[in-house]
Amino acid sequence: MTVLAASARLDADDVLWVRWAEPPADTATLTLRREDATHTVSLDGDAADLSRLDLAEGTWSVHAAGAEVMTTDPGFSLDGLVEYARRPRGRALRTFRAASGGLRVGVRPAESYAEVTAVHPGEEKLTFEGLLAYGATPADARIVATRRKTGDTVTGEATVTGDRWQAELPNAPFAVETERGFWDLELGGLTVATWLDDIPQKKNKVRFPAQHVARDTDRVRVRAYYTDKDHLAIATTVVANAEASS
Repeated sequence: MTVLAASARLDADDVLWVRWAEPPADTATLTLRREDATHTVSLDGDAADLSRLDLAEGTWSVHAAGAEVMTTDPGFSLDGLVEYARRPRGRALRTFRAASGGLRVGVRPAESYAEVTAVHPGEEKLTFEGLLAYGATPADARIVATRRKTGDTVTGEATVTGDRWQAELPNAPFAVETERGFWDLELGGLTVATWLDDIPQKKNKVRFPAQHVARDTDRVRVRAYYTDKDHLAIATTVVANAEASS
């Protein structure tokens, strides 16, 4: 027997909404399975409240009437992911379609952090915009770039309005660079990253324009980039003036 969901979306209250393409014979319950563990939850129409289930961290398959629920729906929207992250929470659930077509629910701890939604490289400064995810609260209104090798820092101002934030880092202080350097970012002590756009491994996919800080005999190239973990960081490189256009 095939159980097919035309769409399956999780709202900000951890309620799973299922619209059936081929409804199962029994639409009273859903069962979530992972290894040897199972949880059964009642269906109220098209809705199943997952908020009170004690789901262990990991990936759960969804079943109805004894069969795995299949779907052609991705299980989420980008707008929905943003709205979900706006709620303070210690646990994050996410629905998605597995490679097999089966409906899955992923469970992981929710880490408070600063989500980046825009990067604007300017001649004099780098400007960042974003939202505070999962109830994050900055310790102070500053953004700090810390050089990995030496611990040197470059500090800029940040403003927070509700759960939105904007920050600026001046380019000129990076002119202290003597070799290639990498600078990690924090916003008031929070990790700065982009995790809600469904683009993993952005380091190899997203490239921001570089800016240059002129010195007497050379220039320092300043470029925002994503790390292997999709954290936003700054790379600095000393280049000869003849190479500065690249």
